Amino acid sequence: MARSKTFASQRADFTLVAVVLSKAHWIVPVFVTCIAVANSSRALGQAPASTGRFHITEKSADSLRVSILTGAEAVVHADGTMALTDPRLVTVTAEGKTNLVFTASECLYDRDKKTIRSPGALSLSTGDGQMQLKGVGFSGNLAGPTLSVSSNVEANLDRDLGRLPLGQARQKTGISRPGAEPLRITSRQFELEPGRAVFGGDVLVKDADGTLGSDTVAAGLGEDNWEVQTIRAAGNVALQAGQIKTTGEQADYDLAAGLIVFQGNPSWTMGDRSGRAGLLMVHRESQSVSAEGDVRMKLPAGAGGEASFFEFQAPGGAAARGKPVEIHSNVFLFQAADAERTGFARYIGAVRVAREESRLLCSFLNVHLAKGGGGVVESVEATIGVNLVQGTDQLTAQTAHYDLARKTIQLRGEPKWKLGAQSGRARSVNMILDDGVFRARGRVRMRLPRPKGDGRFLLPSGTGSVAKTKPSGEPLLVVCDAFEYRQAVDAEGLDSATFTGNVVLTGEEGMTVRAQNVVMGIDSQDAGLASLDAEGGLMGSTTGENAMRYVGDRLVYSMADGTMRLTGKSGVEIRTWREGAEVVALGQAAIYNLGTGWMRLTGNPVLKTPEGELRGREVVFSPQSQQLKAIGRWKMTLNPSTIAKMRKQAPKQDGKETGTP
Repeated sequence: MARSKTFASQRADFTLVAVVLSKAHWIVPVFVTCIAVANSSRALGQAPASTGRFHITEKSADSLRVSILTGAEAVVHADGTMALTDPRLVTVTAEGKTNLVFTASECLYDRDKKTIRSPGALSLSTGDGQMQLKGVGFSGNLAGPTLSVSSNVEANLDRDLGRLPLGQARQKTGISRPGAEPLRITSRQFELEPGRAVFGGDVLVKDADGTLGSDTVAAGLGEDNWEVQTIRAAGNVALQAGQIKTTGEQADYDLAAGLIVFQGNPSWTMGDRSGRAGLLMVHRESQSVSAEGDVRMKLPAGAGGEASFFEFQAPGGAAARGKPVEIHSNVFLFQAADAERTGFARYIGAVRVAREESRLLCSFLNVHLAKGGGGVVESVEATIGVNLVQGTDQLTAQTAHYDLARKTIQLRGEPKWKLGAQSGRARSVNMILDDGVFRARGRVRMRLPRPKGDGRFLLPSGTGSVAKTKPSGEPLLVVCDAFEYRQAVDAEGLDSATFTGNVVLTGEEGMTVRAQNVVMGIDSQDAGLASLDAEGGLMGSTTGENAMRYVGDRLVYSMADGTMRLTGKSGVEIRTWREGAEVVALGQAAIYNLGTGWMRLTGNPVLKTPEGELRGREVVFSPQSQQLKAIGRWKMTLNPSTIAKMRKQAPKQDGKETGTP
């Protein structure tokens, strides 16, 4: 290994050409000098002799750089070590570029081991000035070169070489920012070797925007210029930036890519929000975040966005509010919005959002953020296998879209629902949350609970003096083009259910009702039927005993007066069967009283029975008791068979009246 030692040099500077000499040039002078110094010390009994100014050059073990050690004065000790005053160590690449500059007030140099050491203070800087360091107590090896600092380590990392906190990557311009605060690092120890610098023991990294604490921080250095390229913090890592605190066992920071990767069960908190995952990646320049592996997050009760779907309130139910929201997924991606672009928060894979008894399940959940720095949520979209549950209420679909501005939820992809006792399916569902509106469109199929008030729902034909007053328990099946449920504005009002387009209702005993539109008023407290209005090509029928069919334009039911009114522009027609014989009722209107069981026909009414016909201004009859009467210019026409039957019964009746006891 070529090297050169010069003592008592008159020059403070040096060049590689001047100092790198062959052995022939320096071996004799050094040998003579050492003998002279040794003899002088033994002869006079004085302190080790000073050799004056000093410098030495050592090539590194990998031959990639040269270490040049100089001193203002060198004193040779009896053990062969040299005490250097104002030592300065410079490492230079083969191309002549300075890697490192080291200075101290004093140190001991071991010529055989090529090491330096001192209990005193030192200063260190990279060749480009990116990092400056100072500490107390050090040792090193020129052949490495390596350096260890044992206490009171303080380092500054120039922030102009990094845009954001913790050395954020930035394209170098050579122009420093006035007053830019550097990145400050403190620790108990420091180790330096080619390609790596390690801070150890209560490491604290600070800048104006945050702090990072860990057991160790290792910096990856470039081969040529020892420029800091990567930073790894390990052991009890805690990053505090504003309100955001991130912890983990390890954090790797790639300055060139501007990417921080947290590993070892990283977790984070931001005010009253928190989360954890198997891996967390933060790109600070783009303000994006990626979390992978069993991602779990906790949001406060008032959080919008992810919990927006829980604002839906099923008929008769209550929206889930007041409790924190928990989110699980396989992957989480976040991109902050700014003035030029929108942002997003995406949950991917086995997504589960829960609050109390409410939960949302899907494969993907995407939260859209509006432009600007406020993080305002524009909309939320859940896709693939969407399942929204609130207690016993449930909505399923392939996609669900929540527009926060309009406060609407749209379900697409064959949505299904089970809300209280009703269930159904359609091609699409829209919900307007503030107005309490639920709309289903396209091939609507529903099962509704039997309404209270009239067990047969429409014109009953059961036996007994009055209509049933309790629901039978059998559901109503509804098919239509569209359905809307609108909740009452106040507690005393009525909910409304509207069926539109080719409406078909079916129920027990083969009951079928067909109309173009059906509107129901429903008591929100007990789900009782308060009113009904069906119109447009109205047809109804029942099967079984006392079957009935009716035709008209409109059917109106009112719980208030207990009546059912059937009307038609061309008249109404009601057909029923009694003991196998047909009974026909015709007129402009038919009014059925649910309390008495009587039906009243008006508008040129005609009642046709197997016995004959009855006409009048009004005709009143009871399908259950078979009683009838006519009011106002009535006319009864009896069939010949009825007259003959009456004549046969007349003598018997007369005989009974004139018989003797």
